Amino acid sequence: MDAGQRLAIELACGKLPLLFAKYADEGDAAALAQLFTPDCEFSRPFQPEYPFHGRAAVERIFRDRPPILVRHIVTNVLVDAITETRAQGTSYLTMLSSHASTQPPQEAGALYVGGFEDEYVLDQSEPGGVWRFARRAGMVALHMGGAMPDIPPPTDEARGLA
Repeated sequence: MDAGQRLAIELACGKLPLLFAKYADEGDAAALAQLFTPDCEFSRPFQPEYPFHGRAAVERIFRDRPPILVRHIVTNVLVDAITETRAQGTSYLTMLSSHASTQPPQEAGALYVGGFEDEYVLDQSEPGGVWRFARRAGMVALHMGGAMPDIPPPTDEARGLA
């Protein structure tokens, strides 16, 4: 692969974490799910030990969550093109949210800082191909202003395993 191909791949894949944050903040679960391959694996930062499998499971996570005012701040996006159809990357994520109301401005709850390790693939089911997340593994490294959320473990069915 030449330098131009590498740059194009890294640019396309580097946009995916930014779109993920945008769609999550806007509550657009359908658009967010389309960033993933149909057979993807996704681990939420608050529950990395419970990966979800499949685009439909990812969409359900965001579609079925309670209303929330949230902002994801994505930084330090690094992507490395491995081949013409595969890439990997990392990004940092800072998250602030309020469950009191979805109307800004609101006082934020705790501050969470973590990140994602991503694997990208060129999905060739569409003309010209579309880069998507094949695997997205999140984690929280630091939090301030509150405890980690106490989220019950998801069922195997919710995780796309049943």
